[in-house]
Amino acid sequence: MELLFVMGILGILAVIAIPAYTSFIQKARETAVVTTLSKIKRGQEVYRLADSVGLYTGDFQALVATGVLSPAPGGATRDEHDYRFTLAAGVSGGVPYWTVNANPLDASASAKWFYIDDAGVARFETGAPANSGSPLF
Repeated sequence: MELLFVMGILGILAVIAIPAYTSFIQKARETAVVTTLSKIKRGQEVYRLADSVGLYTGDFQALVATGVLSPAPGGATRDEHDYRFTLAAGVSGGVPYWTVNANPLDASASAKWFYIDDAGVARFETGAPANSGSPLF
């Protein structure tokens, strides 16, 4: 009888603790993603200042060379913190630009999708890719 009581209490605790733990892990990943986006922004500014024409890079390895990102495989994409970061850069109307999308590898409906560009403001959407019109993070 006592064992049944203890099992019941453990079951109740598990029902409460598991979702809280899962939420905690997701928030930690999202914080790590925003930190990485901030590093990418800093790396792009360092890269542009060093570039002879003042352009941004579309290659993560070039950002690694600036010293703001740790080495990882990939050119225009890299996986980190259970997210895939996709980097694009170019020139539009004579003005250099860059964008990064950070999309969750596990694309659940509750996952946040992130975006940042040369304006330097992180944005997000829940359950769908973020873009320049998404809410601020």
